[in-house]
Amino acid sequence: MGPVYDAVAFGMWTYTNAAFRVRVLGPRRFELAPGTLIVSTHRRETDVPVISPPLYFGARLWRDRSARMSFSARDDMFLPGFFAGFPPDLSPRARRLLYPLGVGRFLPRIQVHPISSASVARVGELARERPEAALAEVLPAEIAAELEARAAQRQLALPRRGRDILRGDYADLLWRPVSREDMPGPEEFWGRRAARAAADFRELVELVRGGGSLVVFPEGRPSPDGEIGPLRRGLAALVRRSRPRWFLPIGLAYDPLGAGRTRVFAAVGPRVDVPSADVGAATLALLKRATPLSCGQVVAHELLAGNAPSERSLATAVEAACDERRPVDPELLDPERRRARLADAVAAAARKPAELPFLAREYASARSSA
Repeated sequence: MGPVYDAVAFGMWTYTNAAFRVRVLGPRRFELAPGTLIVSTHRRETDVPVISPPLYFGARLWRDRSARMSFSARDDMFLPGFFAGFPPDLSPRARRLLYPLGVGRFLPRIQVHPISSASVARVGELARERPEAALAEVLPAEIAAELEARAAQRQLALPRRGRDILRGDYADLLWRPVSREDMPGPEEFWGRRAARAAADFRELVELVRGGGSLVVFPEGRPSPDGEIGPLRRGLAALVRRSRPRWFLPIGLAYDPLGAGRTRVFAAVGPRVDVPSADVGAATLALLKRATPLSCGQVVAHELLAGNAPSERSLATAVEAACDERRPVDPELLDPERRRARLADAVAAAARKPAELPFLAREYASARSSA
């Protein structure tokens, strides 16, 4: 497991530094103490490769393999065809090519643990459960209709049974979530899911209780609109039962308002005591305070409020963040660099108007009370 873990860490570092301009805020060297629950905001699907290298290199995990962190991950990552079904913007050809590939069997080797839902499954799981059953018996009517429409659009044979849709042409539709309320049968399937969800949770509890460190994203999914939160209900139960010794908060901010690659700020730590009461509210407040201030946030906030972004408004936001001991893009601390960043961001905002609502919401959410 050691060489694979190391290789993945270096691979993530290589990828994120090629795709983004990553700036780590916080201590460059720290100890990842036993029993640490690492709680991170969830901004994009690239968050794991962004935060893993600062943790790996900052805690020098190549030296002590026993101290290596584990990750909690959505259980559909373990399903066949994940790379074809999950990404939203792939071409049909790319989905067909990627569908035979899966990473599920490799994930345990890099200490990734699934989190399953007792009441939500993917379309593909239901089709594999009953491959010979008619689609009407396997899936909700609206999803079956979408599958038939896809077949007509691409001149494919009309799918009639569960096994007919297990192919790359339908990969994105196979990743549609289906709740137990939408499709209550078969009971055996949902019973097994409930048992697996309980077993997955117990595994995480035992890992932390035994002194392991675990990365969790309490929001459960990347923010769709920039809001930080809400948090999933399972966090309080995990804390109560696993009894972590520390929290290590990580705040992320992506700033696409500028020339070239998107800037990413990853604020790490310091570690804090585990909340003793109202774990959800305390953790949400912790994550909001850990979210870095970026120039793009301020520019988007001002533009959507109907104001012209100015050096004064940006300087005021930086001063307030420093007073509150929030992490800040280091370039914003120098007046000359701050002016250059402001001009760059304002010019980029005209080219990227779709980015503004997310950034403005992130700015407001980080400063709102939990």
